[in-house]
Amino acid sequence: MGRPIVLLIGEHRTSAYVYHAIRNLGVTHVVQEDGPSEHRPESIKHWLTHVYVRLTSPVMRLSSRTRIRELKGRYPLSDEPIPFHHILRVTSLNDTKTTMWLDRLDPQLIVTHETGPIDPSVLARFDCPVLTVAPTMAEGQLQAYWAFRAKPDVCEARIEQWTERGWSVVDRAVLYIGGTDNFATYPYLQLTTALPLLRRQIESLLKEDVYDRRTAK
Repeated sequence: MGRPIVLLIGEHRTSAYVYHAIRNLGVTHVVQEDGPSEHRPESIKHWLTHVYVRLTSPVMRLSSRTRIRELKGRYPLSDEPIPFHHILRVTSLNDTKTTMWLDRLDPQLIVTHETGPIDPSVLARFDCPVLTVAPTMAEGQLQAYWAFRAKPDVCEARIEQWTERGWSVVDRAVLYIGGTDNFATYPYLQLTTALPLLRRQIESLLKEDVYDRRTAK
């Protein structure tokens, strides 16, 4: 058995969709930190928008059920929870318990999704590629708030990889927003766009790793 892929997540419900989309590529463990990822609005206007998103999303979910079913079937997205026995719970991904687990698992690849900020010193410890889906759901919904009305070209999903200089974009795609899309449909719209990109990057990195090991022999 080769080295595993490890998924690092917060408590956002959409992380289960990511797990099921990539588990057959070699995901063996999920390290979950307590609490959802934080998003701190940069201005009063963004703070008010953030509050508006949180208050109106439940109502929008009810009125957008047909659109959500359509988007979930497009990829498709699995509603099954992450198996309990695959989850390792930690208080924070910056804790020594996290690095202890990752040292023990010795992953071939790490994927992060909807986590709190991970300290660069922690990321620098990993001797394997680290990928993430960006923006976070909270940031993306704020971007989409304006994109729905004026700038659809600025609303996009990205796959980023950690480097010595920070996060670097390795793939991106514009989100094609329909006339009925809103805050509640955004998570599904983002994932049906981002997950094929994420799988493609993972498969590419795994092939590179196999080639490097064969060449080294």
